[in-house]
Amino acid sequence: MKSKLLSILAAGLFASTAMFTSCNSDSDSSDSEVIYGSTQVKSFKLKANSNVLSGLDSVFFSIDLVNAQIYNADSLPFGTKTDKLVLQISTDACSKVELNVPRKNAADTVINYLTNSTDSIDFTNGPVRLHLVSFDGKAERDYTIKVNVHNMVPDSLYWNELAMRKLPTSLAAPKMQKSVKYGDKVVCLTGDGNRYNIAVTDNPYDDNWTVKAVNFGFVPQIETLSATTGALYILAADGTLYSSVDGSAWTSTQERWHAIYGAYGDRLLGVKRTGTDYVRVSYPAGGESTVPADFPIDGASSLCELTSRWTAQPQVVMLGGRTASGELTNTVWGYDGANWARISSKFPKAITRAAMFDYRMAQTDTLSWAVKEVGVLIAMCGENADGLNGKVYVSRNSGIDWKEGDELVQMPEYIKPRSGAQAIVVDKTATEKSRASSQQWKEYQPKQLPRWWTVAPTDMILSRAVAPITQWEVPYIYLFGGCDEEGYLYNSVWRGVINRLSFKPLQ
Repeated sequence: MKSKLLSILAAGLFASTAMFTSCNSDSDSSDSEVIYGSTQVKSFKLKANSNVLSGLDSVFFSIDLVNAQIYNADSLPFGTKTDKLVLQISTDACSKVELNVPRKNAADTVINYLTNSTDSIDFTNGPVRLHLVSFDGKAERDYTIKVNVHNMVPDSLYWNELAMRKLPTSLAAPKMQKSVKYGDKVVCLTGDGNRYNIAVTDNPYDDNWTVKAVNFGFVPQIETLSATTGALYILAADGTLYSSVDGSAWTSTQERWHAIYGAYGDRLLGVKRTGTDYVRVSYPAGGESTVPADFPIDGASSLCELTSRWTAQPQVVMLGGRTASGELTNTVWGYDGANWARISSKFPKAITRAAMFDYRMAQTDTLSWAVKEVGVLIAMCGENADGLNGKVYVSRNSGIDWKEGDELVQMPEYIKPRSGAQAIVVDKTATEKSRASSQQWKEYQPKQLPRWWTVAPTDMILSRAVAPITQWEVPYIYLFGGCDEEGYLYNSVWRGVINRLSFKPLQ
């Protein structure tokens, strides 16, 4: 947060006062200006106290002279203590400046600010009333001072109350599933070895799926389901590549592949075997290239599209997998539409069948509290040499460097480690009334986060909006399925979000 003084409201008020003056007699206008101007709060901020919060004196407070309110629109970080705040207030020359501090089950504490300006103020019992009396004693006015604090940790990955529902299928006991983003829809394919269902929705948030049975006419490898911008694809048990535009009618492409990596626009990327070698291929047919020894031939995460800061066109990246020698790899590979390249070998552990997705988090300067939103890659689930991966990892530079996410983004204990899950991000239009969880989502209690943790709130930018914000987009994460250590499918869809991204944007 940057230290600024909001004068827009005050300027508007002075303008209206001037208009009032021009339309009335000299005596009337003089009285109005004296009465109002003599009880004006000119500036307000909190005194610096690093024991409470770094940069506390730079917290931006709005002064609404019209409604007599003083408040910080951008709430302080979750857990910030507000029981001992020292105020720095500038007013007109007033004969009385008093702070009425509420107490539980007791009368308000009244502090004379003119003689005790360094006294600490307790905001834990609600707003404080600031009482001003003009210098000549003819005018007085009360202001309400609010110090807002987030009641949730803004940059935590939050799964509580958003929580879980079963996979969208009519099968009583699905044994396999794969979900993909297909255009502006989400498609979930489930099977039990004999029957198959395909479910389609515009948005998983609404729990409104169209479910129907699918007769493939061949034995599908469910985990290979992929989608380009124009079609769905899947491999049969014998490796034959099939395509479909609606998920119901499937047609052979006459291609035979070993594995599918995912899509780059309208092209499907994968690998096939020719003799003793593996070759990277695309469909419709494009250039082929021999697979390097450290390139995965299966088990990599689904391709994740991102726009790199170093390239002018989109890239897709994938994480981990198994090489032709059967070894797990920790590499991140990228494709730019023409060539494959190793992006990184810095993922903390060799991993296979992980879920990786593109998301947004805050990057904060803890001295100035300036915050900007940055794109990140988040990886979770999967399995490594030690078993199932229960950690969440974050990359802030397009997959080059990776770190284990802090406590705020780790999965809660009630979401068990799993491999082969899919994490799909879908925006949902939110309003003030729609932020409550859908009744069809099962609720769970969140894990306890460390009390010492604080996170900077979002950037405070002066708004140029001409109308109030009534709706905004929230990027929800949907975690589909996944298998336990014995290979049994979790019949679940979890929904989560970074808290900060669900808040109503500031104006």
